[in-house]
Amino acid sequence: MIRIFLTCLALLALATPSRAATETVVGPQTINPLDVAVVTTGGTAVQALGPGEHAAGGFIQNPPTATVALCINEAGPAVAGGSGSTTCVSPGIVYPLAPNGGTVSVVSSDSNHPFSGYGLR
Repeated sequence: MIRIFLTCLALLALATPSRAATETVVGPQTINPLDVAVVTTGGTAVQALGPGEHAAGGFIQNPPTATVALCINEAGPAVAGGSGSTTCVSPGIVYPLAPNGGTVSVVSSDSNHPFSGYGLR
């Protein structure tokens, strides 16, 4: 009985990947505050993060108190209403930023629309 148990245990160990093989070690990162945190004029995109300021990712959040969507673009100017590479998020939603070296642009349809977030590098 013990021999069967040890054989099963050995087979299980062979079939289960090592934990070390699946872990990712992340080094120190710098938190970069947003360049601006408000869309001052509705329909006009603002640069939330400049080049390289989210090389390791980050996030942008449309506040829960907002009444309209916030549109975010990591590949060019954001377009109100969302099209192309612009993604719009509802109030209260957090948009994760992909690690890349480009800029992040944000727009909404209303003026004085605040948002929050940061970039990592």
